[in-house]
Amino acid sequence: MNEINGFKQSRISPEHYFRWRRKRALACVEKISNRINLIDKRALDIGCGCGALSYALLEKGTQVWATEIDSDKLKFAQDKLAKNKYFNSVLVKNERLPYDDCFFDIVFIFDVIEHMKNPAKMIQEALRVLKSGGYLYVEFTPYYSITGHHLYDFAKWPIHLLPKEKVKKIVFSKKIKGFMTAEYYWRQFESLNKLRINQFQQMVKKFQKIEERYLIKYPEKFEINIPIINYLGPLKDYFTMSFEGLYQKLK
Repeated sequence: MNEINGFKQSRISPEHYFRWRRKRALACVEKISNRINLIDKRALDIGCGCGALSYALLEKGTQVWATEIDSDKLKFAQDKLAKNKYFNSVLVKNERLPYDDCFFDIVFIFDVIEHMKNPAKMIQEALRVLKSGGYLYVEFTPYYSITGHHLYDFAKWPIHLLPKEKVKKIVFSKKIKGFMTAEYYWRQFESLNKLRINQFQQMVKKFQKIEERYLIKYPEKFEINIPIINYLGPLKDYFTMSFEGLYQKLK
């Protein structure tokens, strides 16, 4: 493994973080491209962040539109990708998408729906802008997963089940290495909407399910899909470190 692309190195600088995110995004795009021809397709990258997923899609010959609510992250993505004529981006204020009905072939919501104030509205908007027969791909970490806190630099156990003031103390008492700050990590934690898998599955009822994956993984070490987790009821969130879903808009 090229060490500059690892999780630990991703904290060194925004460029290192982009490289790590791009590596993760490439794995996602490869899985999708094995099912769907992405060449010349119109793809929407919702919550594009630093632009890593958009970058990976452009490498596949996809036309990419991207939205982001954070102006600093969007500027980084634009600086990386604006020279590509197939990249279009826009700063948004909420879940409302500034696109026409039935415009996209595929919509990606990659590692971001758990941070949205109104995830159900986001799914409705994705349905609206997708063409008939278009695809929706979503990946997120369930809040009640053992890693649902997203505070991977601070703990490998579910500290988010502690009282909020205890979690905040953990975040602000540790010496931070790299370019990210305690304030940034805390904002990320506070933005979590406590989305559960069952709640999300209700949101996508109007889609046809193509595949759902219940992943247990360790970054850069292994990733295992365990479908039986789906039958664990409310415990499915605890055992799922990352949930992936691929859905199709009915024709």
